[in-house]
Amino acid sequence: MASKVESGSVRSVERALAILELLGLHQALGLEELHYLTGLPKATASRMLLTLQEQGWIYRGLSDRRYRLSAKRLFGDSQLRFKRHMVEQAAPWLQELSERTGLVTDLSCFDGERLEVMESSIPTVLRKRYPNNCQIVGHYSSLFHSAMGKACLAALEPQQVERLAAREQVPLEDQYQACEQSQHQGFGQRTEGYWEYPVRLPFLIRAVALPIWAEGRLVGSMALHWPMDQAPVERVLSLHMASLAATVDDVQRVLA
Repeated sequence: MASKVESGSVRSVERALAILELLGLHQALGLEELHYLTGLPKATASRMLLTLQEQGWIYRGLSDRRYRLSAKRLFGDSQLRFKRHMVEQAAPWLQELSERTGLVTDLSCFDGERLEVMESSIPTVLRKRYPNNCQIVGHYSSLFHSAMGKACLAALEPQQVERLAAREQVPLEDQYQACEQSQHQGFGQRTEGYWEYPVRLPFLIRAVALPIWAEGRLVGSMALHWPMDQAPVERVLSLHMASLAATVDDVQRVLA
C-alpha cells in the first residue's frame, strides 16, 4: 500500500497535470475558472498555480491576471511561442517602468502585417481609472493612428508602409503624416481624437511609443499612455522618455 506521502505526491502531480491540460485546452484561465473546472478549493488551486509559475510552466498576465502555458511549454506554432516568449521576457520590465513613471505601459507584437497588443501594465496609482484596460490585450491596434503603430511604421521601408496603407485604405495624407511625424520626432505619438481599439476607455488618452527589435528585425513596440488630463505630451517626454528608451533597450537585450 502506498504511503500517505506517496499518495499525496501522486495527487499533487495529478492536480498539476489537470491544470496544465485545462490551460492547453482553453489558452487562458483565471483562478475562479480553474477552481470551478478542477473542483479544487481556491487555496489549493492557488498554491498549485504558484508552484507551476515558479517552475516556469505557466505565466500569469499582468493586465488580466489569467494563467497561460509558458512559451517553452508550447509546441507547433512558432509565431505564438515567440509572442509568449516576448511577453514573458518583457513583463518584469513593463511592470517596473509603469510603477516608476506612474503611467500605463503597453507591449505590442508586429508580425509584418498587424500589430497585436500583447500585454499592459497599470501602475497602482491608476488602477481605479483603468478597471477594464485588460480588454485591449489581444486586440489589433491601428498602425497609422496608435503610438505603437506609428513607432513601427517609422522603422519600415517606404514600400512596406505603402502596402500596409493600401490594405487598410489609409488616405495618402494620413499615411504621410504618420510616417513623417514619427521619423522626425524619433518616436510614435498617438493621433489626437482617434481611438485605435475596438473597445473604448471612458476618457481620452495620450501615448508615445518606441519600436522593439530582435535579431535584426522589427518585432513590436512599447508605449507609455496616460489620461489626457494628467499631463501634456511634452512633460511626459521630458520626464519619462529616457526611461522608456532604457526599458526598450533592456527588453531587446533579453530577447537577443
